[in-house]
This record gives sequence, C-alpha cells and structure tokens, in this order.
Amino acid sequence: QDMGTTNSTTSTMMMTSFTTALGASNLWFTSWTPTSAGATAGASIGLFFLAIFSRLLSAVRSSAEQSWAETLALRRQAIRLDLIEDKSFAKASSSSSSTTANDRSPSVAAKLKQAPPFLWSIDAPRAALFGVQAFVGYLLMLAVMSYSAWFYIAIIVGMMTGELLFGRWSTHAGAGDGLHH
Repeated sequence: QDMGTTNSTTSTMMMTSFTTALGASNLWFTSWTPTSAGATAGASIGLFFLAIFSRLLSAVRSSAEQSWAETLALRRQAIRLDLIEDKSFAKASSSSSSTTANDRSPSVAAKLKQAPPFLWSIDAPRAALFGVQAFVGYLLMLAVMSYSAWFYIAIIVGMMTGELLFGRWSTHAGAGDGLHH
C-alpha cells in the first residue's frame, strides 16, 4: 500500500473543525449526506427533535426510577413487617426484650441492606429504557462528530429545549447520567 495516498474516509475522520459547508458531513451513513440547504435543514430539524426526545427519555427514566424505588421500599417494609410479626422470630428474640427489632437479628438487617432483588417487572423495563436512551445518545454523539455546525447547533438547541420542557422531572436523584442521555 502507498502510505502517501489518502481517501475520503481518512480525510473525513481527520476533520477537527466544524464546517458549515453543504455536503461535507454525512449523518450516520455515507449515503445520508445532505447536499442541499433544504436537506441540511431537514436533517437539523430531525436532530433537534431527537435531542428533545433524549431529554424526554431522561425525564421518563428518572420518574420511573423514583417509582421503582418506592415499590422496592414498600416491598422491603412488607418483608420487615412479616419478619417482626413472625412468631418464630418473636420467640427467638423474646429473651432480650429491651432490644429493638434491628438489634435482635443482625442477619435480618444485613439482608435488608443488600442490593434490591431482581424483579422482571422492574429490571426488564429499566434495561429497555436504558438501551433506548443509550441508542439515542450515541446517535446524537455521532451526529456531533460529523463536525457539521448546523447539526451541532440543532442538537444543542434541542437539548436546551428538551431541558426546558422536561428538566424538572429529570432533576431527581439518579437522573442525569450524562448530557447526552
């Protein structure tokens, strides 16, 4: 191979500055290269809405995580109440009536502090939501890496609009796994 030759793939990958030229940046596939002002505007509008969708996914995931945490807390509380009301548990701990329920059985307290149990009803939707969120985030990242100033501006304005619309729902603990999520 001749090391002195370059091809379009190499020169595209080596691009390090943003461009406003039409037809200079492909969007995800080589065949998806907007070559007219209208095509670039259309791609930018699509990226704008994809960025808003990304922030919506973040808000949905945050709300879902909060709901799942509440479900697990209620489940733990029900398990704890069942253990306290269990006659064999009460009999084993009746010799030390001055201690609390948590002091009676350290193994029970240790079990309650473990990682949450695997539940299909929580973990399958969590994995699916994470997968969709990661997919959208990577699509946006690849669009920014095309170094099209138009795509970049559309994504940033879309992210800001999405944050304006949905940010109040994604500010709970556990949200914000990154700007592109």
